[in-house]
Amino acid sequence: MVGNAVLIVVSLIFALGLGEGAARILGYAPYAPAAPSAAEFRWSGPDPDFGWVNKPGRFLSAEPGNTPMNFDAKGLRAMPPPKPGTPRIDIVGDSITQGYAIADDETFAWRLAEARPDLSIVNLGVGGYGTYQALLRMEARRSDPPALFVYGFYGDHQYRNVAHLGWVRSLRDGDGHNMVPPHATIENGALRSHRGGSVLPWPLETSSVVLTEAHRAWLRLQFRARQDQRQPVLEALLARMKTTAEAQRAKFVVLLLADAPDFLLPFLARENFVVADCRKPEFETDPKLRVGGWGHPTAARHALWAECLAPVVDAALKN
Repeated sequence: MVGNAVLIVVSLIFALGLGEGAARILGYAPYAPAAPSAAEFRWSGPDPDFGWVNKPGRFLSAEPGNTPMNFDAKGLRAMPPPKPGTPRIDIVGDSITQGYAIADDETFAWRLAEARPDLSIVNLGVGGYGTYQALLRMEARRSDPPALFVYGFYGDHQYRNVAHLGWVRSLRDGDGHNMVPPHATIENGALRSHRGGSVLPWPLETSSVVLTEAHRAWLRLQFRARQDQRQPVLEALLARMKTTAEAQRAKFVVLLLADAPDFLLPFLARENFVVADCRKPEFETDPKLRVGGWGHPTAARHALWAECLAPVVDAALKN
């Protein structure tokens, strides 16, 4: 009996050794954390509630031109100073709302503030956020609510909201490990929140291709059903955003920036959301509207968004 057990263990070790050697010959490598980017590009830092937030200071875009981006002491993108006694608009969203890769005064939030000097605009955009993290930003404003919230929606948010595996693999924490962002799922018909966290390597994974591939397979199993929840989670989060604004006696506008899924517009109409549909087909095909021809939206595209959003904001504030 003992001899058989020893034989099994030896055979298993031998098989794993063969697998490890074959995988390395085929070009596979053990897990290694990503190298950190240079300090001048690291505009975000960890946060226990939101996953990450903008850091105060001046940072450079990693896209062509390396445009400087300024963030105030609270980590908010630089904006014209608020005007006392005027209605305040808080804009939540991702790197598009944040204005990644363009100058402070070129973001659609800044352009809107210039066009409407009778309003105070706050840019709460943070690169990488989805609907869920934008909702958290809205909830955090309860002690000082605005007159109106604007949520800048981009199609990728539906994947970010549920921590789709492809999104998890693109995110890195301060130590270079993948990370699961704060996200939501539908469980037993109800919206459930998840704090997220780093995906740490298994023991010996940094030395073993076999363990690295086994961990990746395990992650695929864990996250395989997330894509199926995109629609119900997005709809539940938008409904929660609407009720959050109402609880703060604020108006709420959904700003469609680009790439909305087919189910979204019917849902927004059915549930009586105020919508600024500022999408244009040429936005997705014209390289002049992307930084460097491939990156984030250019200043010209932000100007068009500000022009589209302004009358919707006016109407929402009057109703």
